Amino acid sequence: MNLKKGMLLGSVLGGTAAFVAYKLLDEAKQREIKEWILDATEDAKDRALDYVYYANDTAEDLKDLASDKMDDARGSVHKVNESLSDKLSDLQEAVNSLKSDVEEYPAPKNELDDLAKEKESDDIVIDPDDAFSDQDRAETIYPVHEHHEK
Repeated sequence: MNLKKGMLLGSVLGGTAAFVAYKLLDEAKQREIKEWILDATEDAKDRALDYVYYANDTAEDLKDLASDKMDDARGSVHKVNESLSDKLSDLQEAVNSLKSDVEEYPAPKNELDDLAKEKESDDIVIDPDDAFSDQDRAETIYPVHEHHEK
């Protein structure tokens, strides 16, 4: 016999034995057992309802706690956002101030730069040593004309 069949058979036999024992009792004892069973059933219902209320209260508390934490996080993010916005606007003001200062007061001229510009010229300068070097002649081939041969 497997476990399921054994459990079923035990339940049926136990229930039958309890019913037979109950019927053999006198009426006062039967009423006493009925009241005990009804009291136990009511007690079990009350405990079950208490646990349901405990679970609901705990769920509400957790929900409120999560909501408070989310509100705190939103507040923190909002504060950081405001702080960053303030810092960005301060930086923008500083950049604008610096830009206006640069436009108002041009950079001082460097005397060395002025001297270098004066020395520069737009003329093309050819160094004769470079222009007539032997290396250039060797690479350049001139065609021979008839009047040059004489």
